[in-house]
This record gives sequence, structure tokens and C-alpha cells, in this order.
Amino acid sequence: MRKSFTFIGIAALAAACCSNPYDKGPSIIVNSTDAVVQTQYGAVSGYIEDGIYTFKGIPYAKAERFMAPEEPDSWEGVRSCLYYGPQSPQDVRTGWQSDKQAFMFHWDDGTQSEDCQVLNVWTKGINDGKKRPVMVWLHGGGYSMGAGSELPFYDGANLAKKDVVLVNLNHRLNVVGYLDLSAFGEKYKYSGVAGVMDMIMALKWVKENISNFGGDPDNVMIFGQSGGGGKVNILLAAPSAKGLFNKAAVQSGAIMTVTEPEASRQIGIETAKALGLDEKTIDKIQEVPYTELLEASKKATANLRAAGVNVGMMGVGPVRDGEVLPYQLGAPEVEAISGDVPVIVGHNYSEATSRAGATAELDVRYAWKGAPEYLYIFAKNSPILDGALKSMHNMEISFVFNNIYLGRHMTGTEKEAYALADKMSDVWVSFAKDGNPSIKKLSWEPYNPETKPTMIFDVETKLVYDDDPIIKAMAEQEPFRWNF
Repeated sequence: MRKSFTFIGIAALAAACCSNPYDKGPSIIVNSTDAVVQTQYGAVSGYIEDGIYTFKGIPYAKAERFMAPEEPDSWEGVRSCLYYGPQSPQDVRTGWQSDKQAFMFHWDDGTQSEDCQVLNVWTKGINDGKKRPVMVWLHGGGYSMGAGSELPFYDGANLAKKDVVLVNLNHRLNVVGYLDLSAFGEKYKYSGVAGVMDMIMALKWVKENISNFGGDPDNVMIFGQSGGGGKVNILLAAPSAKGLFNKAAVQSGAIMTVTEPEASRQIGIETAKALGLDEKTIDKIQEVPYTELLEASKKATANLRAAGVNVGMMGVGPVRDGEVLPYQLGAPEVEAISGDVPVIVGHNYSEATSRAGATAELDVRYAWKGAPEYLYIFAKNSPILDGALKSMHNMEISFVFNNIYLGRHMTGTEKEAYALADKMSDVWVSFAKDGNPSIKKLSWEPYNPETKPTMIFDVETKLVYDDDPIIKAMAEQEPFRWNF
């Protein structure tokens, strides 16, 4: 038998022996029996902290480099899932060079491996037969950086306390996720969409396994910020993702295009050339060290841009391959895939130029006359760094996750921030439950192109229209820049 280890927590220990002046933290239980869930590949063991069951680093797929993902290997016994699994390999983070950025973000770069198809789950109950709404978070970082464990305020415990199941995940990024080598034959036909296929595999895992974690496999919301918002739009346009989720939110990431194959294949060909490979020796690319592969792709992309080739803003990124992604993200054909999915789309006030991107996406979906859609602006300014941060990119995440304390170096810790986070997370949870973001004392009117109803999330949260002074002032403001 496995030996059981139970940490009852500081509070319980203090009660058993004597008063403890340092008793401030939540209880934690880590043993071999209390947080065990059976998945289709084997049993996993997590831990219980402050009443929330947490499982980290659960494998949902496996894959060889540039190949489509497959189901993960099964295992015997109980797999320990107490800490985050590996992140996709990625470039060196330049943000560490900025003292102020490092202070605000507190990134966790973790360990990196191409075997990065893992996910994390937070839930209020397991094996209890309840059907809680499921919220699947897609991290930001463009299509080249990031992880589900990258930022402290991605932690899902506080959302799980509102009786949803929170899932986030890692998937292949940059060259291992999206370098298009399809010009070299059928073997590499999925190389430009490998990262997308990983995300779809994660959603299939949720569909097949989340009920044992207390979640409803038929009530799944996907949401993401920045590049994560772009990933949400990609999944809305992916035929093989249809039916795996039924609600979506795009936060500061209304990206409506992916790379066309004419450009992506050139990047792949030029990357191979930079590595001294051709159609006869291309299989050697499987053994090229990641850093060499990344540098070759960066060189190839830069050379193509210099030659006037339109390789898109992202360079190496998801490709309209004709199968996994048969259409551009706003194409009329996407209506049949996700026209019935209600969406929330929005941005932060200091990202004034993002409003046109957000409304353009909503206008496309509105024309389909399908599910309702909702537009927001997050406008709460941060007091940190003498207010220089304003309502910058990323600022709303801590509020959506109700994680002000974990994001305090960016958001500050004013009472107003905690109150807004409680409200904003309630709105997202309400939307996850039934597709309606309205909550008590906060009615949110669906979007229409004429008046553009917009929910402003600030100390005073209110619904405004396109002719409101706050919208006009936003367009005239000095945009946020990293120049402080």
C-alpha cells in the first residue's frame, strides 16, 4: 500500500496543540486518497487547498516534433499531479531585462520541453456527479511564448470557488508548433497547425474526462487574452473543434487572420536552407537542437520580410492549411462552424486602437444573426508606478480570475480593485453557466453595430453606447507605452 501523507494545515495543528500567532494560511491536504480522479488513461492524484481540488501537469496528448498529436500513453497506478508540467520551448524572455516589467509580471519560466502537452484543473468537487460549467483558459504570448503556469494570476482556485471547473493548458508554440514544412511532403502536412491540434486535443480530453472532476462536458467556455484571444478565434473557425465548447471570450486579442500557406511554406523552405537541409535531407530537422531551429526560422523570416514577402505580423504562427484551418477566421464559412456560439469580445481602455479590431469581429458575427455577442472595455487604472500603467495590456486578467492579490504588483490592492474583480469574475462565470453575462444589478445588452452597447468595467461599471463621451475620450488619449 502507498503511504498516506496528510498536511492538515497550520490552523488545525495549532488547534490541536497551542495557539499559533503565525496562523494565516489556508488548510492543505496532500495524501494518496482524498484527491484522486480516474481519467481514461489512468488515475491522477492532486491536492486540496482551501477547499479546492487542484491537479497540475496532467498529460492530454503526446507528439513527435512537427507531427500531429496523439493520445497520451496510459499508466498503471496513480500518477502524482501536484506541480505544473513543462512549457513549450520558447525564446529568451526579454522582459527580464526591464526591472519594472519583471516586478509587475513575476513570470514563471518553468522547465521547457517539446513534450509539453499538459493541462491543469481546479475544481470545488470531484467524483460527485455535479455538472459545473467548465472554463478553459488559453494563455497569451502571441503564438510564440507563454504557458498556463506563466503568470501567478492564471491560478484557477478563486474562479473554482464560484463553482466552475477551471482548466488551463500548455501546447506547442513557435517553430515546434507552427513551422510550416508542408512543402516537403505529406509527412509534414500538419507542421503548420501542430499547436492548434494540441489545443483541440486538450478540448477533447476535457470532453471525455472532465465529468470526474465535477465538470459538465457539454457546458464548456473557452477564453483567452492577447494571443490567447487569437487562439479562441482560431478554435471558433476550426471544424474539428465544433461541439467541444459552446461559449467563448476574446480579451484584447481580436486577431482575425492566420498565415496563408504561400508565405508560411516560404518560411519553412528558407528555414531548412538556413540549416543546410533540402527535400532529400529534411528529416534531419527532427534532430536539430531547438535553439538552432529557432534561430534559423528567425533568420529566414527576417530575410523574407527584407525581400518584401508578406509573412504577417507573427511570422511563424498558425497556418490556413486547408484542413484543420480551412478558412480565414472571419470567412462566411465559419458561420456553420461557430455561428451558434455566444461570445464576449473586448479590450482595455489604454489599448484604444483595439476597439476597431473588437467591433470588426463582432460586426462579422452579428451579420450571421446567430448567438448573442457582447462588447466590453476594461477601464480601471492601476495606481502602481504613479499611475503610469493606466489600464494596460494584461491588466484585466487578474480581475477576470478574481486574483488581485496574486496580481497586486500590476493592479495594486485598493478596495475598489477587489470589488471590481469580484464583480467581473462573477460576470465571466455567469456567461460560462448559460451564455448570459448579466448578473444581479448589472444588465448587459447584446451588441449591435448601430449603437455598439459597451460594458465599461471600472470603479463604476456601466453600460454605454458608441456616442458616449468615454468612448470619444478613449480615441483621443495618448496610448500606453513602455517608456517609463
